Amino acid sequence: MLSMAILQGRGAFWVVLLQGAFMLLLSSRPVVHASLARAQSPTGGSNGDDATPTMIQAFIIPHSHMDVGWIYTVQESMEAYAADVYTTVVANLVKDSKRRFIAVEQEFFRLWWTTVASDTQKKQTHQLVQSGQLEFIIGGQVMHDEAVSEYSATIQQMTEGHSFIYETFGKRPRFSWHVDPFGASSATPTLFALMGFDAHLTSRIDYDIKEQMQKNKGLQFMWRASPSLGESQQIFTHVMDQYSYCTPGRLPFSLKTGFYWNGYAVFPKPPPGVSYPDMSLPVTNENIKKYAAVLVDNIKQRAAWFRTQQLLWPWGCDKQFFNATIQFENMDKLVAYINQNAKSLGVQVQYATLGEYFQAVHQTNLSWALKQEGDYLSYSSAANAAWTGFYTSRSALKGIARRAQSTLHAGETLFSIYLHQPKLNRTVNTTEVLNSLQGLRWASAEVQHHDGITGTDSVKVKGMFEDHLETAENKTLASMKKVFQDLIKNPGRDEEEPDILTSVGPGRILDVNRDKPLAPILVYNSLGWSVKRLVQTSITDPNVTVIDIHGRDIGSQVNPPLEPGGPYHLFFYAQLAPLNLHMYYIKYKTHPSDTTAHHGKLESLGAVALDITPSKDTKPMQGADVKSISNDCFEVTYDTTTNMLMAITDKKNGKTIPMEQVFMEYYSHYNAMFGQTSNLYVFRPWGAGPHTAGESAKLDIVTGPYVNETRQSIFNMYDPKNSRFVVTLRIFDLPHSHNDDIVCGHIELDFKVGPLMPNKELVYRFSTKLDSSRVLYTNDNGFQTMKRTWRPNKPEPEAQNYYPLVSTAYIESPKDDIRLTVMAERSHGVGSLNNGQMEVMLLRRLITNSGYDDKNNLTLEEPEVAMPTLWLLLGNRTHSSELQRRAWLHLENPPIIMAVNQNPEVLQKKLKGNSPNPLPTVLTDLPLNVHLLTMKIPGWTYKTSHKEHLRSLQARLRQGSYDRSEEDPNLDRILLRLQHLYEKGEHPVLSKPATIDLAKFLSPLGTIASISERSLTAIWQADQVKRWTWKVKDDPSASQQFNNSGAATPRARNTTIFTLNPQEIKTFFITLQKTEA
Repeated sequence: MLSMAILQGRGAFWVVLLQGAFMLLLSSRPVVHASLARAQSPTGGSNGDDATPTMIQAFIIPHSHMDVGWIYTVQESMEAYAADVYTTVVANLVKDSKRRFIAVEQEFFRLWWTTVASDTQKKQTHQLVQSGQLEFIIGGQVMHDEAVSEYSATIQQMTEGHSFIYETFGKRPRFSWHVDPFGASSATPTLFALMGFDAHLTSRIDYDIKEQMQKNKGLQFMWRASPSLGESQQIFTHVMDQYSYCTPGRLPFSLKTGFYWNGYAVFPKPPPGVSYPDMSLPVTNENIKKYAAVLVDNIKQRAAWFRTQQLLWPWGCDKQFFNATIQFENMDKLVAYINQNAKSLGVQVQYATLGEYFQAVHQTNLSWALKQEGDYLSYSSAANAAWTGFYTSRSALKGIARRAQSTLHAGETLFSIYLHQPKLNRTVNTTEVLNSLQGLRWASAEVQHHDGITGTDSVKVKGMFEDHLETAENKTLASMKKVFQDLIKNPGRDEEEPDILTSVGPGRILDVNRDKPLAPILVYNSLGWSVKRLVQTSITDPNVTVIDIHGRDIGSQVNPPLEPGGPYHLFFYAQLAPLNLHMYYIKYKTHPSDTTAHHGKLESLGAVALDITPSKDTKPMQGADVKSISNDCFEVTYDTTTNMLMAITDKKNGKTIPMEQVFMEYYSHYNAMFGQTSNLYVFRPWGAGPHTAGESAKLDIVTGPYVNETRQSIFNMYDPKNSRFVVTLRIFDLPHSHNDDIVCGHIELDFKVGPLMPNKELVYRFSTKLDSSRVLYTNDNGFQTMKRTWRPNKPEPEAQNYYPLVSTAYIESPKDDIRLTVMAERSHGVGSLNNGQMEVMLLRRLITNSGYDDKNNLTLEEPEVAMPTLWLLLGNRTHSSELQRRAWLHLENPPIIMAVNQNPEVLQKKLKGNSPNPLPTVLTDLPLNVHLLTMKIPGWTYKTSHKEHLRSLQARLRQGSYDRSEEDPNLDRILLRLQHLYEKGEHPVLSKPATIDLAKFLSPLGTIASISERSLTAIWQADQVKRWTWKVKDDPSASQQFNNSGAATPRARNTTIFTLNPQEIKTFFITLQKTEA
């Protein structure tokens, strides 16, 4: 077989000549094609018990790949084709019980169901779902990205989709269809197993690895992705072959689209009639043999790559089946002809769902190879096409998405606490609050799409995601204000009601002046532990004092503006109980001498020419050319001859680590005439490595008792007055006797970078003397640590040794017991390209001449400014392991801060009366190794018991009600998830099992009336999850066969005490006994 590829981004054309007979054209995205290159570490292979040669049984799976945002917005797709997919598919499945279809991403289906479908269509859909003709696959709102998505957001979006399906139809998805995410994460199969899936399907893995898998018949295997959870959460995995999810394209006897008789969808609206571009020639008596020959040859070619005679043959591609009538009419003829000639052709075909195919494979009872290590990141579709650029593309969108997820978590926990607050006269419209949370749930779910948070969307689709997120987040914040207002009012008093003004989080300014001499500030902690931190907000006047609710001064510091005329930065000490609300007051003082806030002292060092040279061990660490800032944990030293970082001293162990931090830029391949370009997806640098960014550096140093910071500004020769890049480094101390390892033990880096010059890709590189052997550790989706050893002999050595930084990445020197950890609040690309180095990509700007990218506006041409934040940890491995999990959650989930507007006299009365904290119900801290992953009021009305839910559903259907229950939302049921934060062996103490008594933890809110342990997305009772058992060859575990049903610890009924083993997540439905208001 001859194969060749011509790649230009995602809009690639690749040509495969099948036995020299015909040409195939892929759809608008490249899938992995065959290659003669050998895999470095192929997975799978023949185990000696393959099925005996018999007739090939091809399971034809009709489907449509419907991107929830890529080139076109969701609304444009609904109008052009998506609604028609379900309208015509339902009509055609009803006509013939042998026909099948799989529904994958729920956003389009839900929109069709709620805005388009008639009662008749809904009734028919119910019948098709119950008969198995229409099967929900994956079941999430979207087919989420696997590289840069964060695991809690993945769980959330899957839960939204699953709950809609289960509440509406009583069905629970059991199979995945991850055909398009750009690489395969180790977290995905584990999470799917925890959701109760029986099998997992993926596609986009390195072209050379897939080629080797095909040769070895190793495309199917058991994936035991979590060493901590082990065999209980392994899953049967199917990797799609080189044709991926599309059927063969252009055929030798037709200039049309091969097997797509409905042609291509037309935007913005369907054309009149049924005339679409590139509609395939109808199947006739004259050409049916030709069609059949192509299809059968392709089936036989693909069957040779698998061990069983059962073959998955996907029939569909992007935006297909919008006219299912013409599709099925032609497909029916072809299917009938092949089956009538099955004996001579050696192939039998049938329409099938994915579940029917996997069931047939499962029934072969073969033993499967076991994959226990690694993942399939990063992903390359060709030698020079490493899909590692999207780890950073559209940094602002990535930041907005993660911030919205944090706001959602805060809003969910606050609403849960509010509804169960004893003796509270609630006046807030709870339905409105739930609706605002639901809107943010959907917006957050939507952006997890593999063309959403990846930044691989068109400019207008990026705008759609940002608008949906920001609109929904603002509505949630507005609801939170109302809840806060209810919580802080004094019951039974005739006084002015408080007015929550606004969020004063990052980027928002609190106007403290003479007109508002006393400004109350609410601070809400959404984490399950007590938190000590220096809360930061921006103010317009530096002469302030910060007091607590009892009128006592607390530690605070005001630092000067970052830019002339800008706001001042106020830091004040806050000690926050878990899931609790605290109030502080900022008092304006007329005279600076009356203030108790400390003022940071500014020292400015002039700009000097950049001179990046390797660290010199002999250079003195003190003297006229050295400046340092320090706290109780670190001393950070700069060389004033270059204004660059020189070293960091870890005061805990007395070790000084020479370290340089520098902005660098890669030049990008941008001319398509010379092969693959850098684009939204692909990172392809040009030239010999990155170059130092800028010509000069200015250093400002601010010192104070609580916050010490340096501000490094980088300038170019052509604009010496306006900095291109700014990084502010901060270290913190708390007031005396309030020490905290996380506050003291992290170094904060705040960036403001961009816009870049065209065809530049900006990185921030850390260079140390650590002997790391170019080994990098990253965290798949923030869930599981992966060891990344250097991949030698790669055509693109930089790009193909880049990996996603979702939460943490680190390098370490085992012999010196030193680890450098980087934590991020949005995703980036990260690599360790030299010994002792780690670099993080911050921003990209590309202007290429790729016609496809330009035509579809899949560009990175806009002059973006990015403002990401990184936290650094530096210390021994044990201490770093202890801090990094919780520290990242502190970074990811900062306190919600809001200002209150109320009459100062009323506030003074409260102060004099020593009013209690707004939330007197203080929950106890969770163990340090247990994270409150979810606490929410989902509002779903389906019954906790599956049997009761089905009875209720059937009753509704008999009454002619086909939608979800019309009952009021269930506001009594709490969805609670607890996660053991640490992996097996990660920490000598914190990796041990943790036991929690939920009755004790929730006792301030009430007594538990009922508790039900659930699957990860809550649609299964945990003890009813009975996943398929698969045989594993050469299984190192104790048993050859085992039940895949549950989590790592046994379940007991009628108990509130649960034990979590390393990396385990437990999910519960909990109701509390009602208390009198």
